[in-house]
Amino acid sequence: MVFCPECGERNREGSKFCRNCGALIEEKPLKSRFISGDKFSETRGALEKKEYHRAPHEGKEGFDWGTVVSGALLLVILMLILGRIMGFTGVLIATSISIIYVISSARRKASVPALIIMTLMSAAAISAYFSV
Repeated sequence: MVFCPECGERNREGSKFCRNCGALIEEKPLKSRFISGDKFSETRGALEKKEYHRAPHEGKEGFDWGTVVSGALLLVILMLILGRIMGFTGVLIATSISIIYVISSARRKASVPALIIMTLMSAAAISAYFSV
């Protein structure tokens, strides 16, 4: 294995460029790597010196509309199926399943209450629109 001097990624022996960052990998003879005593010294130094900056858009996530829409569609479909089979109990089960889905797939756990409310409102709007 060859380690990238820029990012420390493990690359295949004989690689000319890093598969992670694309930096040029200088191939040292195998003997000189083990004679130096610390074969990872360059990699460690490169990792310590390298400053990682977050992209401007990282951490500024918007509202999780994908979870809301898929949760609302799941709720409407399950309400149609389970509501016809079990009546009101089926509607309660469908709502529970949809809420569990929204809780488990939310990216930020702090926004779960808002996601649940928007999912229920969206499901009600879809049901009203299609007269379900």
